[in-house]
Amino acid sequence: MSCILGCWKKSFDWVIHEKNTKSLLDFFSDWFHMLFFIQVTKRALTDHMLGNNAQHTKAIIIDEKNYEPNQPVKAEFSYSYMFIANGKQYTGNSHNTKLSIGDTVEVEYVKSWPSLNRPLHPTD
Repeated sequence: MSCILGCWKKSFDWVIHEKNTKSLLDFFSDWFHMLFFIQVTKRALTDHMLGNNAQHTKAIIIDEKNYEPNQPVKAEFSYSYMFIANGKQYTGNSHNTKLSIGDTVEVEYVKSWPSLNRPLHPTD
């Protein structure tokens, strides 16, 4: 019994040790910065590519919810849309909380890279 508690205590001491905590914080900080960089890069690439090579099409709202971050008690969400380009299905966030499943929305996408897409008239 004392070995179990002793081993657990050593493991716990390792987790809360200042050096390991700093390493864990560095890890999460690096992870956050990487995700932020990816989002900014994707948005810039999408804006650039759509500015030069946008294709327009109609998309249908599907039953896939996108929750808005940092919502208090009642989380707001918008539905995703789905469209077909080059024989394949693609989806995106409508960014419109007033749309319902089955509604249509106009989207633009890059002809050679349809996964880079966005709604033309988002509300947020």
